[in-house]
Amino acid sequence: MPHQITNRRRSYRKAPQRETFLWEGLNASAYVVGAASFVVGSVFFLPAFEKHAAAGAWLFILGSLIYLTVTANDFLETVNHYRHHSSHGRKTVLEFVTSTGYVIGCVLFLVGSAFFLPRLGLERWGAWCFIVGSGLFTIGATINVTQITQAGSMVALQLLNAVAISFVIGSILFIVASIPYLWPNHQSQLAHTLHTYLAAQFIFASLLFLAGGMANFYRAYRNHRFYQRKSNGE
Repeated sequence: MPHQITNRRRSYRKAPQRETFLWEGLNASAYVVGAASFVVGSVFFLPAFEKHAAAGAWLFILGSLIYLTVTANDFLETVNHYRHHSSHGRKTVLEFVTSTGYVIGCVLFLVGSAFFLPRLGLERWGAWCFIVGSGLFTIGATINVTQITQAGSMVALQLLNAVAISFVIGSILFIVASIPYLWPNHQSQLAHTLHTYLAAQFIFASLLFLAGGMANFYRAYRNHRFYQRKSNGE
């Protein structure tokens, strides 16, 4: 599940550099926690852990809430940047559009995760929420990839691209894994094998989000160190 990435310095109400990194560090850390919730929750989607399906859905709800908090923070930061820069170039507009899509996608994932609660029995509706939400994430992350043109250093640029690509692939896997939940559910060995495969895709996609989140945290840390050395005249 992607969140807004940019090669510009984030603006948190013109906060000092140490506070800027604090906010961005918290943002990146929260994303890693949300991704970890999705990884564990995806494990409970395996047929072998069918008795714990409710726990898996609740972990998805928790992860979606964390993701929603992160994307809402990104959205507010983008609006803040948009308001304080009189020249609204194409990149700024695209950031605004993608961050809006990410917030909508997170809301869909939150609602969809609730639909997967066994007592509701609305897996088909949950699958539709995941498909549409993942589609928004895929589009947004793809746009992010095309907008990453500079990042202070080659390593930072490579990290940004790695983060964006992880988000794109993970979002596509969520779309593919959600589609079969729209089909009639039959109790058979084939259905058992299919659900094992789908859960494995959810796990792998969540691991990609986790890897992307960790790479983004490391990028934020390197970026902070870069500006710190620049401020000290090193």
